[in-house]
Amino acid sequence: MNKICALARLLAVLLAIVSAFVPVPMVAAILLILGGISAIDGNSEQNSRTYLIAIVLILGAAALQAIPTVGVPLAAIFSALATATVGAAIVAITITFAMRIKSDWVK
Repeated sequence: MNKICALARLLAVLLAIVSAFVPVPMVAAILLILGGISAIDGNSEQNSRTYLIAIVLILGAAALQAIPTVGVPLAAIFSALATATVGAAIVAITITFAMRIKSDWVK
């Protein structure tokens, strides 16, 4: 399972880069799914980092547009990475909720 999660993470990064230069149909949905798959094998420490990364990417990606010449593509790449990371964060939160509910009822 670790290899599948790592492959999904790699594909998300590659797709984020490619989608900044070439139109990709349904790129947001694909990035959300790849990000979600990449989070399946995470632990609580990795999940905390994922939440932080998602917040920073969402808030900071647009600021990259201020860089001359390369700013717009960089902003597009990091915005797409933010989308993938949000998918990972949502899956991590869902898994955490499921584990907490299970631990509440199975003792």
